[in-house]
Amino acid sequence: MKNQNIYKQAKIHLRITRTLNLSVFRKVVVVLFIVGIVLYTVLFTTYPPVHDYFHQLRHSLMVIPCH
Repeated sequence: MKNQNIYKQAKIHLRITRTLNLSVFRKVVVVLFIVGIVLYTVLFTTYPPVHDYFHQLRHSLMVIPCH
């Protein structure tokens, strides 16, 4: 009887752990995707308002040519 309780609790714990790990993975993917979009927009865009605002940053990094 006691072993069945332990097995049941372990099974529940494993299911919860898998759910949490999967949700953390999804959150990390979403955050990295958003960070990638923001960095691309800031560093590589040619849209004039964004380009002009970050112009000095682009030059100070000396990685991204803009002229």
